[in-house]
Amino acid sequence: MDPASTATAQRKSDIFSEQDADVVFVSSDNVLFEIHSIHLNLSTSIGLARDSNTPDGVSDHVSLPEPSNVLEVIFQFIEPPPLSRNYLQPAIMDMDPTLFFRVAEAAEKYVVYSALGICFARMGMLVTKYPLDVLNHSFLHGHVDLADRAARESLTQALNDVAMKLTAPGLLPRFQIQVHDKHE
Repeated sequence: MDPASTATAQRKSDIFSEQDADVVFVSSDNVLFEIHSIHLNLSTSIGLARDSNTPDGVSDHVSLPEPSNVLEVIFQFIEPPPLSRNYLQPAIMDMDPTLFFRVAEAAEKYVVYSALGICFARMGMLVTKYPLDVLNHSFLHGHVDLADRAARESLTQALNDVAMKLTAPGLLPRFQIQVHDKHE
């Protein structure tokens, strides 16, 4: 994305707008997140970590497919706030489930170490109320025990709902086999 072409539509994050940051991420809704690459390298896998061949002081604009509300949560697990701000990590346990599942997906995608455990714990709490969402996520990311638990909880769901929600490659056919086996 050419930053100059969307300059009027872009805005800076209220939380992540440090002038001395060396990486700038752009959300899908054109919000700029100015981050210090040292925190990316320490807190995530290669998914967000800065390439070691990039010269110091070079500001990269990296477009990410997630919207700003998701990235704002994810970056709070990565970048400590300035000393002038009180800091608490995001309240994952109280988060709206729709936002939570998007945050959990981003945490897995970018391997944000400090967010993975709390997201996994919340998935376990949501498995009875949102079994298809938990099944899709846990199957996609190899959380076998949680996927099995969510699959059992999903057996009472309408097949139309199942077909719409289970988007992880290979999951829907596997789910249909489980349902068929259950009814024999």
